Amino acid sequence: MRAFLTYSKTATTSPAFPKRGLASHTGRLDVIARMLRAALWWDGIRRDTNFVVTLGGPPNAPLTLWFKGKELNVSLRTEKDAAEAIRSCMKGELKGCKVTKQTFEEVLKSIGMPIYFLTEEGEDISKVQVDLPAAFVLGPQHDLELPSWLEAKRISIGPKSYLASHCISFIHFWLDSRSK
Repeated sequence: MRAFLTYSKTATTSPAFPKRGLASHTGRLDVIARMLRAALWWDGIRRDTNFVVTLGGPPNAPLTLWFKGKELNVSLRTEKDAAEAIRSCMKGELKGCKVTKQTFEEVLKSIGMPIYFLTEEGEDISKVQVDLPAAFVLGPQHDLELPSWLEAKRISIGPKSYLASHCISFIHFWLDSRSK
């Protein structure tokens, strides 16, 4: 099992967001939708992966969405599909997704698997032994600060900042290629 965890300081916590203008009217929920697709969609839902996002925007922060690939029954073929899955999850209407009021710190405490923090300054991932299950923490459009008590291995996929959705795709590729 693999999990991808993120925290968005700005993404809306209301399911009443518009279908159009996701980037400009939702605190960048579009970035979260892309991350959700990258984490859970590969010619169907990836059953070996979970995606957890804590939303910190108005009006009901914090709101944490737990997408469980093994239980999820939804198409994430497009960004619009992912946005609708997020909306349905917020409303408590999506099988395989639960909503909690946990903070991101509480999520990190409860994840129950080794945590790897993606950062440009981390150790080159090709030199790190990653055993599954594992959770990968990354920021959506801003750097994350992890609590000092958290024991997380800092890893890097390169010295530059990449789109979060691309980082997730790369981690999947890297893990999948190692398991052959």
